[in-house]
Amino acid sequence: MRVGQAVGYVGPAAHRGFDLTGMAADIAAQDPFLRRVFTFEAPGRSSPYGGFTVDPAGCQYYPLSSLDSPPGRPLAQSADQVAFFLPSGGTTAEPALAPRTHNDYAYQARAAAELVSLTANDVYLAALPAGSDFAFGCPGILGTLSVGGTVVLVEGPGADGCLAAVERERVTITSLEPAAARLWLDLLPRVRADVSSLRLVQIGGGPLDRATAERVGPALGCRLQQVLGTAEGLLTLTRPADPDETVLTTQGRPLSPGDEIRVVDADGVDVPEGEPGRLLARGPRTLRGYYRAPDRNARSFTPDGYFRTGVLARRTLDGGLVVTGHHTDVPSAL
Repeated sequence: MRVGQAVGYVGPAAHRGFDLTGMAADIAAQDPFLRRVFTFEAPGRSSPYGGFTVDPAGCQYYPLSSLDSPPGRPLAQSADQVAFFLPSGGTTAEPALAPRTHNDYAYQARAAAELVSLTANDVYLAALPAGSDFAFGCPGILGTLSVGGTVVLVEGPGADGCLAAVERERVTITSLEPAAARLWLDLLPRVRADVSSLRLVQIGGGPLDRATAERVGPALGCRLQQVLGTAEGLLTLTRPADPDETVLTTQGRPLSPGDEIRVVDADGVDVPEGEPGRLLARGPRTLRGYYRAPDRNARSFTPDGYFRTGVLARRTLDGGLVVTGHHTDVPSAL
């Protein structure tokens, strides 16, 4: 809230016993920006804040059910304006917001959807948080909706609930982190969920060991796709037509032909092909800077505009990437 200077918050009043409206009120009391809180009440429940309430800090609360104003005049927009901020990953306490533009993210979602041949018959399970780049647009929720497909949201990320959702909703595609994939594979023989509808499982967010990768196809009966995604814009994926060895051992190639990647040593010198090093990225969809973060930007970009991803990787002979780890002297993007 402070970094983005957000003036509004929209969300449920409470979730799993946690008072989200109270959380918003605490934030509003600490900074001068948050001044509108819109809450969704479960059917049959009323807001303790009434129809329209103003707290001592001057923040106003509006249950969504009480809003009946006519829509205002649409704002003039340009496709190269910022559409939203994605929170950057990493282990530091300092927050970072990665601005993504309308044209940049629309391209990502549509191109990724085309890459995996999404159609209106596909059902995507958001097994990861919907606000994460991986679940939101790789092709994820936006890519599925762009072709008229169905998106399934689950209450929690537990493997048992997700496997039940796959069977119940006849899910065809989903995205998982490596640890979650291992849980699915370990649990499946016990719960005996029918996952025969699956045709593709994407795995990303960290290195995937070969042993787990080799289990995906036989156990789930579908194709594996490995992914390296960053909130800052770089997205690499294996292709459906790639040889099994490529899918099992690499995180694929950049989605956009305009993406440039380099693998360098600690001094910024390119390492020989096949040698591990630090991954740099530059391209039409890679951000030019974090929002309101000049110090972080100074650390995160080279003088010629490459983004220091924080990823350790090596390049394969066919231009693919193999993630080997992370380094901590710049913010990690995963």
